[in-house]
Amino acid sequence: MGTGAFTSVEAERSVSVNTAGDANAYLKFSSDNDFVSNNNADELTIDLGGPSNSENGRGFNQNAASVIHEVFAITNQGEDDIELSLEYSGDGRVVSEVDNADLDWSEGVYFELADEENETLAPGQYTTVDVAVVEQNGNSVRGGTLTINADSI
Repeated sequence: MGTGAFTSVEAERSVSVNTAGDANAYLKFSSDNDFVSNNNADELTIDLGGPSNSENGRGFNQNAASVIHEVFAITNQGEDDIELSLEYSGDGRVVSEVDNADLDWSEGVYFELADEENETLAPGQYTTVDVAVVEQNGNSVRGGTLTINADSI
């Protein structure tokens, strides 16, 4: 007499994953900022070397901390609430406030989610990312990689 139970199964399955450009993905990235270019809504490129449409300005002030608000927006276009976090792997780091009055940070690029209350986004909600560029002694600030983590909650 058998129970129909088994001790092991080996099976092959296929997986299909669809991707979408940033404008149509579950996590949308968008910007109207001069420091950001949008390649056919498929990716955002942040170039903090200076505004691309500027005729006079070509970079940030030396020995200064320059703050740029709302560099780009992150919108939850999915069906679940998400929790956002940022990681930066260059000179600088993710901070809680780029408008810190004493900005005594070392040279680099600093990112923050503009609205700390919006680190959790419901479907349809968005938040923006602010950036501070700190230059000292006339040195050029090197770039890095900004990673945006969105976890479904």
